[in-house]
Amino acid sequence: MNMLETISIDVYPWAAPTQEQRAWFDALSPDEKRKAIQAAIDEGFNGPLSGKSIEDIINEARAER
Repeated sequence: MNMLETISIDVYPWAAPTQEQRAWFDALSPDEKRKAIQAAIDEGFNGPLSGKSIEDIINEARAER
């Protein structure tokens, strides 16, 4: 018998939300959460292109650790 496994993945409109952002977002209704996530997606698509290469981004992330 095939049993589907259900997992839960937290999704936020930020890559690394602060505790305050998590608390604010978690208090929203499901419809408000969808709107906040859609607004973040729209902002990303409508924002300027980055001049950074993938290598630049990886190096910056490593430097922050």
